[in-house]
Amino acid sequence: MQGGRLFSVAACTVAIVAGAIAAGCSDIGLDEGTGPAVGSPGDGTGAQATVPATTLPLTQTPEYLASNTPCPVGLPELGAIPLSEAAAGRVVTVSPYIDLVEATVMVFDGATSDAGDSGTRSAGGGFVGDRRGRIWRFAPNLAVQEGSGFGAILSAEPVADFSSNTAAEHDQGLVGMTLGPHGRLWINRTDRHGSSVLTVLTPTADRTALHGDYTDVLQVSQTNAQHNGGDLLFGPDGLLYASFGDGGGLGDPRHHGQNLATPLGAVLRFALDTGGSTDSDDWRLVPAAGNPDLEPGSDPHIWVYGARNPYRMSFDEATGTLWVSDVGQQCIEEVNVLAPDEGGANLGWNAYEGTRRFVGDELSNHRAPDFEYRHGRGLCAVIGGHVYRGSQLEWLTGRYVFADLCGGDVYAVAVQPGAQPDEVWHLGVSTPRPVGFAVDGTGELYAIDMETGVWRLTADSLAR
Repeated sequence: MQGGRLFSVAACTVAIVAGAIAAGCSDIGLDEGTGPAVGSPGDGTGAQATVPATTLPLTQTPEYLASNTPCPVGLPELGAIPLSEAAAGRVVTVSPYIDLVEATVMVFDGATSDAGDSGTRSAGGGFVGDRRGRIWRFAPNLAVQEGSGFGAILSAEPVADFSSNTAAEHDQGLVGMTLGPHGRLWINRTDRHGSSVLTVLTPTADRTALHGDYTDVLQVSQTNAQHNGGDLLFGPDGLLYASFGDGGGLGDPRHHGQNLATPLGAVLRFALDTGGSTDSDDWRLVPAAGNPDLEPGSDPHIWVYGARNPYRMSFDEATGTLWVSDVGQQCIEEVNVLAPDEGGANLGWNAYEGTRRFVGDELSNHRAPDFEYRHGRGLCAVIGGHVYRGSQLEWLTGRYVFADLCGGDVYAVAVQPGAQPDEVWHLGVSTPRPVGFAVDGTGELYAIDMETGVWRLTADSLAR
């Protein structure tokens, strides 16, 4: 494959000391250790900031102490209610959809196909990728028999392969994928130098493959291999949203979450400047009009900040809200439901972990999460998640469906902004290592599992 020019570089790396701090247990990769510090690629547009190296021993830093202090009493428990008690007679199953070890990302083209005499519609094809940077085309398996086989089949070979330039340690890899203007496929991956790179690929006219040429449109320097974040999606407003974690280290020792000069620890919002061209080689990303003016020297791409590892995001198109699931440090997992007018919100990290005070000064502008739950009892990292808007499980409509990495169980919750939910439903299904969800053209949900592939959520009578 042939790469295009790198047009827009968001870079603000900080000086870090040798022997960087290992990340906590709630990292998506479930590994400990750190990757190399990566220097700014530099195009003269990114603000630069440095944080002096601490003179304290590691075990005496505020971040270390806060990360090893017992969690305070009174934090909200997940307290999930079995579906059989919450909604009697309702059943959810997961049926095998794509057989792909190390699957991390998946998108549907938006097309649907006739399911036959039943009169219902089924999902059309799309693209699915694995952690190592390989992408396959998938299509519905029309020959699948009820109760056996996979619901979709993959192309014989990857239609794109970035494995030679993708790091896949800890929280790295191919971590984001979405469809954009002119039917282009956008991905977010970690390159072999440890930087996050946004790349645009062009499907062929019949959408069964991808052209060999591609364009890198954004590069963000990462300080190590944890908390890279990495989701991206186009919103109802036509703008591109991309999430990046704080760059790793126990408790955000470099304080990226509250540093407005860096894209780390934030959700960025971009407009796509095409110059009237349909050729992605001519495109560049620019700060979206209406992005908040936070302070002198701040990164103009920031939409909200104060995030630890906003690994997954989704839009609820019925309400226009952006749902950001932020993986916690030691005690709290959180979900933030952001209205279109909440640009500039400070999600709090690392002064706060959820609603728990963590380190540093009190914040006067902390935007508290809309839903949080404490670690423990097999829970360690929230995996968002979509608000259900399908028809096969219509009784789930309006509920946010999510999972937790460690337990693997799938849940649903009705979230009202500003109020902790009264109850969470345990849907009675799980996968070994969920890392995300996808939604098809009919609104149905799919769980992406790094160990076993992709699973379709469906009603018992429709399982196949």
